[in-house]
Parts: sequence; C-alpha cells; structure tokens
Amino acid sequence: MKRLCCLLLLMLTLPVSTTAGEVLVYHGEQTIFEDTVWNGDVLIDGILTVAAGAKLEIRPGSKIQFTRFDSNGDGIGEHEIFSQGTIRVIGTADAPVLFTSAEENPRPGHWGAINMMVSEEENSLEHTVVEYGYRGFHAHYSRARLSNSTFRKNMRGAQFQESQLVIDDCRFLDNTNGVQFRDSKVTLRRSLISGSHWGLRCVYSELKMSGCVIENNLVNGVNIRDGKIEARGNRIVGNRRGLYLQRSEGQIVGNDFSANSEHGIFLEDAQVEVVDNRLVENGRAGVRWLNSKGRLARNLIANNGVYGLINDGTTSVNARNNWWGAVTPADVAAAVRDGIDRSGLGLVDSRYPLMQPLPFYLLLETP
Repeated sequence: MKRLCCLLLLMLTLPVSTTAGEVLVYHGEQTIFEDTVWNGDVLIDGILTVAAGAKLEIRPGSKIQFTRFDSNGDGIGEHEIFSQGTIRVIGTADAPVLFTSAEENPRPGHWGAINMMVSEEENSLEHTVVEYGYRGFHAHYSRARLSNSTFRKNMRGAQFQESQLVIDDCRFLDNTNGVQFRDSKVTLRRSLISGSHWGLRCVYSELKMSGCVIENNLVNGVNIRDGKIEARGNRIVGNRRGLYLQRSEGQIVGNDFSANSEHGIFLEDAQVEVVDNRLVENGRAGVRWLNSKGRLARNLIANNGVYGLINDGTTSVNARNNWWGAVTPADVAAAVRDGIDRSGLGLVDSRYPLMQPLPFYLLLETP
C-alpha cells in the first residue's frame, strides 16, 4: 500500500508533455507540481490546479475542453483551472489555442474560468480563443498579458481584481459583460469590445486605453467609478452611454463618441480634460455634465439629438473654443442647456466658438 501511494504521488508530480493526437484527461481535483507542456487535446473533468513554482505551457493548436458540472443549479459550471504558478498560452494566427466547453450544445457559463490566483510571474495568452466560460479569464493579485486573443460568449469575458494587465489586439465579443475589474492597473490597446450588456466597467482602478473600438453594448461602453482614465484615439459608438465617469479623473483626448443612444460622455462628480474629441449624432446629448470640474475644448459637438451639452449640476462649465455645428450666438446657445434654461443649475461658458470644425483624425487600427 505504501509503495502504491508513493507511485500515485509520483504520477501526479511528474512533468507532463502531450503530443498531437493524444487526449490528456484530468479527473476530479488534481494538481500540477512540475513544469508541464500541453500539445494537443486536453479534457478537464474537474478542477485542475497549477501549483506555485510550476509552469504550464500550451502549444499552438491545442484544444482544452471542460466538462459541465453545476452542483447547486445556479447555471455556473465549476470545472476550471486555478493557477498559482505560471501559465503561458502560445497560440499562433494559423493555429490558435482554444478553451471551450465539452458540451454538445454549449452556452455561456458551462465551465468556470482560467484563474490566475496570486501568480507573481507574468502570465500570457497569445492567439487564444476562450468561449462559453463563466469568467473566461480571471486574475486576482496577478500579472498577465493578453494579446491577439478572442473572448466570446462568456458570462464575463475577463475579470480582474488587484492585478496588472496589458491587453493588446484582443476581441471581446457577445459576452454578458465584456471586461470588468477593480483595484487594478490595466492598459488596453487596439482591442474591440462589442455585443455585451456592459462593455468595460471598473472601480478603484487605473485605465489607459488607446486605439480601441467599444461598440454596440446595451448599457455603457465604458463605465469608470472612483478611478483614473487616459483615453486617446478610441471609437466609442452605438452604446447607450459612450463613456460614463463617476467620481473619477482623467484625460479624454481625440476620441470618437458617436451614435450612442443617450450621451456620448456622461460626467458625474468627475474632474477631466475633454479635448479634440468628436461628439456627434448621440441620441440625447454629446456631453452631460453633472457637478464636475475641468474643461471642454476644441471638440466637434454637433448633430446630437437634443443638446450638444447639458449641465445638470450646480457647477459652471468651461466650454470655450468648441465647434457646435453653428456660429451664431443664438445657435450656439440653443446647443446648450444650463442655468439660463433651468434655475438652480450652473452656467456654461461657451464663448469663442470655433468658426469651423478642426480636422479630426482618428488614429485607429481596427482590431
């Protein structure tokens, strides 16, 4: 019996390498203690842990499937990967790595997540497709880089807490929520978030985003609460609200906020610089300003449904040097709603309007 136990322990701790054509199966709760390479098909029928100090490398063209197990009937699958070590997923454009459900008719939430838990090394997913999970990718007290990858039809495309993430050239498509995080630092570049209820939402975090497309999300394209943002050269269109900042600060420069059904930008108790943006054809207003500080300058604000700018707070708004789609004082005044229209509200200083719109160039590479 003692020899049998030692043999079983040895089998669990030896490095595992698979070759194309084999199916490696993990049943129940198992742990990888040594460096391991996956190169082919893997079936996870339980919870697989990558121990601290161990590295899991996944080679191009591999397919990792998760069986469905929902012990409490809440619709969320429980089979998943937990890593306190390092995971490197190395797909290619021609041979991406796939994480998916093993069910014949998969649905979002059929398996848990790729979890990075207190993983000190930089984890990476490159040319990877993650679909039908609860949280496709999840990081907690970890560092990771996601690049050239697609997260689709998950309940949450990606979720982070107390982590540092760099996301380049990724697509978050048709997830219930696209990307959400708290207490984290995230750099998002040249990525697409589309078809979610919430596109990107975060709290107590710092976000730098550039060259992204955030489109056709049912609620907010980008929602930041109690955080910081630097947004440059993004296209945020076709959402309910394009950008919603609550008690946050940042710089909003050179972005396109168009065709959002309510507001292009909604600022609530925020402190921001809104400069050189295009705010057109939003359903209610280009900008809604509520008890915020900062300035709007050199923006193209025109052809919005009701107003170019709504001041719904008691603070004044510095909105000099913008193009309002018109040049006469009466037409500029008609594009603004403030304390002149409703008593108790702050005033908008829209003096010195631009006589014509400044050239707008969106330096955007479509993901």
